[in-house]
Amino acid sequence: MSSADVLSLDEPARPTTSSGKSKAKTRDKTEFRRYFEQEELPLTVENNPLGDRQIVWTTSVETLDYHHFLPICFSGLQARQQPYPTFAYRATMELLEQGMYDTRVLKALAPVMPHVKSALGTRDKEVVHRTLLVLQQLAVCQGVGEALSEYYRSILPLCNLLKDKRLGTGDSTTRALIQETLEILEGFGKDDAHYQIQQHVPAFQHSNHIK
Repeated sequence: MSSADVLSLDEPARPTTSSGKSKAKTRDKTEFRRYFEQEELPLTVENNPLGDRQIVWTTSVETLDYHHFLPICFSGLQARQQPYPTFAYRATMELLEQGMYDTRVLKALAPVMPHVKSALGTRDKEVVHRTLLVLQQLAVCQGVGEALSEYYRSILPLCNLLKDKRLGTGDSTTRALIQETLEILEGFGKDDAHYQIQQHVPAFQHSNHIK
């Protein structure tokens, strides 16, 4: 499955390793957008040789306060008005990739997860897809896969709902992405991750995924 099949976000990269009747409303102005418009984020936007806009950090990512900036970037995942969701997605993925091998992401997990739950709860197809891709990258960061078990109760019932053709996004790509995400959660989770996941997503089956 290519990223073009998943998101209309100027072809964002995949992680490295919706039509329900009662959709929640997506926030019109996220925390990310407010910070961006007030120029309070350490990034700028430049055009690459192909004419696409890309974010460029104005401060070394190694020195950033993840506990402050990572939740702000996550908040932008549920934006709908471009270019904010694209910028938020790319900023989030870059922070996760840069912090993958240390504990900065793990230490910022608690303020990040409410944004994941809120984004999945919109049931908006594009919002859900980019959030699942980010969740996959989040799960492979050092120590995070096991720590996410504390949040299964808040996010997995939403995944189970989103798999439903009638209550979810009504999209086969969503169901495939959820399966892929659950497999990663299982692979990087605790020893009983499969059992815990099945408590909230009964149809989830074992995979032969990595750990």
